[in-house]
Amino acid sequence: MKKFLLKCGLITVFVYGLVAGINLIADPANINGDGMVLEMAQRLIDGEIVVSPGDYNEGLLQKTVLEAKSPETVIIGSSSVLYLPWEFDDYQVVGLSGAYLWDDIAAVGLLEAEGDMPERVVICVDPWILREDQGVGHHDSIAAYGRFEYLMMTGSSREEALKALDEAGKDDSWKEFLSFSYFQSSMEYIGRWGLKYCLTPGPDLVRNADEQEAAGIPCILPDGRHSCLIKDPQAKIDGDANWLIESGHLDALGEEFIEISPENAELFEALIRHLTEEGVTVEIYLPAIYPTIYDFIERSDLFTGVEASESYIREICAKYSVTVRGSYNHNLSGITCEDYSDWLHIDPDKGLQEYNFILE
Repeated sequence: MKKFLLKCGLITVFVYGLVAGINLIADPANINGDGMVLEMAQRLIDGEIVVSPGDYNEGLLQKTVLEAKSPETVIIGSSSVLYLPWEFDDYQVVGLSGAYLWDDIAAVGLLEAEGDMPERVVICVDPWILREDQGVGHHDSIAAYGRFEYLMMTGSSREEALKALDEAGKDDSWKEFLSFSYFQSSMEYIGRWGLKYCLTPGPDLVRNADEQEAAGIPCILPDGRHSCLIKDPQAKIDGDANWLIESGHLDALGEEFIEISPENAELFEALIRHLTEEGVTVEIYLPAIYPTIYDFIERSDLFTGVEASESYIREICAKYSVTVRGSYNHNLSGITCEDYSDWLHIDPDKGLQEYNFILE
């Protein structure tokens, strides 16, 4: 019996050792990639264009860059803000993939914690932002700044709010290295990029690009924008949209979105109120939902929360004299299916055109 248990123990150690070793080598989500992110940030601060390495800690990158910059305008939101050719003179894009409301709050917290609030904040508010189950935020690396900003929004003193940054939760990301699902991702990553690439130290993977090269490959620009949004064939975009509809799950909107969350609605108003009280000019940008998907939403009883969200956002913004740009409803802003690079992202120039649309 003892020999059997010993063998089982050795097999377990071997299996988990193999899993952890492969995960540490590949690390497709760059859990240990802080060195790479800090190198990226420094080059961006120096005004250089950096080739995007794919997955990286977006929150840490934005935090590091903002600590060194004091732009007049900061643009916050999901990947929808990353590709637009913004026309402000002095700005920084703080794009966080799949941003939820708490991610937006954390992004504002990054600014306020530094005591360096910009003159203008543009917030791209996606249609899922007021969903009940939209989570506390995707970007754990800046979650503490969300807690800090919440305290500032709700009347706590700055001294009290800053304690939230000292009490940041323990980082449990190391557990991913024992994950079999992460092991599968690691094997795919090694197969795609090769073992030599995976063994190269993170900072050595960072490389610069000139403007000509950046037009053809995904790069991060010093102002935070990303280059080279590849346009899918229209048939693929339509196919992806129809697949979402037929599957009954509209990505971040889920299987249904009937009512807005009272808690998230209160959070949104608190954020707008706090920013305006601080003397910041606030603008809200509502990116259009892909027309085929929006038309389905209008016919469905399962997604009435989308229209309710836009109505609520416009009501709150009117209350605080905040300009709302764009609309989830493509019929209002004139955005068509042909104006998209994929089912989620509008072509950069068309996105800027939509941002400049204000509903009379």
